[in-house]
Amino acid sequence: MTIRFLSSLPFVLVLSACGADISSEPVKFALKPGVDPAFIATTVTKPFRTQVVDENGSHIRQEDGVTCVLESKELKATLVTPAKVEFPITRGRPSPIHMRCLSEDYMAEGVMYPGLSGPIVVGPSLVGVAAAVVSAGVADARDRWAFANETVWVTLQDRGE
Repeated sequence: MTIRFLSSLPFVLVLSACGADISSEPVKFALKPGVDPAFIATTVTKPFRTQVVDENGSHIRQEDGVTCVLESKELKATLVTPAKVEFPITRGRPSPIHMRCLSEDYMAEGVMYPGLSGPIVVGPSLVGVAAAVVSAGVADARDRWAFANETVWVTLQDRGE
């Protein structure tokens, strides 16, 4: 029995990473007033999860029931983790999404920067800011911009810190 469990463990991890274990309907971003609906070309649904890590940054556990607000100049969504989120793929460069997550014991704040393709940066990283600036210099309104290309993991901090 142990062998079967261990051999099925990678499959279970893959399912949880892709959001198969999240039963709720996907959360959709609302357009703010004055934003042209054609701004969103399409959406991609990705899992959005919150986690607690140890002092070395190693995953301890997923934290469920955390309320997160994601907001940019053009878009806004509110969700409770874990959630499936319909992240927009936009025509032209969108503004960054500011994120704030709160529970009774934990909190997190960060910024999701849009990218043309490749890795998406989440957080106040200087590398992320530099990548967004470089990308913006070579893009135009026909280009498609995205915020998430894989599961979004938000690392929580104790509210007392």
